[in-house]
Amino acid sequence: MIGAAIAMVVGAFALPDEARIGLLGGAVGVGGSGLLLAYLDWPSRSKVPAGKVRADAFVIDARLTGGEAAGSRMVEMTLEVRPKDGIPFQVTRKFLATMSRIESGQKLTVYYDPADPDRVELA
Repeated sequence: MIGAAIAMVVGAFALPDEARIGLLGGAVGVGGSGLLLAYLDWPSRSKVPAGKVRADAFVIDARLTGGEAAGSRMVEMTLEVRPKDGIPFQVTRKFLATMSRIESGQKLTVYYDPADPDRVELA
């Protein structure tokens, strides 16, 4: 959205004067909306649950289990968790399928408990 706002500002000065006010107004609206959405999403990305460590994980295998919870399907995934300061490890557990598509090799962000690495949560 912020990129679109920048393009509107550039376009405002490249086009005739009649279009300038509309494009600048659109840039303010679109850019402001993008900044607001980024601000509202920031807390969900920055807070690590107490006692947990953030890490990248890669999907090795995923399969539907047939169960459901809260209207979402359950997926059993085998993940390779790659801590920044540690040795990669694998874990298999069930998660709610909040993503529309899960593929082998897909990178996910997870939180895990260093004292019990089997306790992995999707970020």
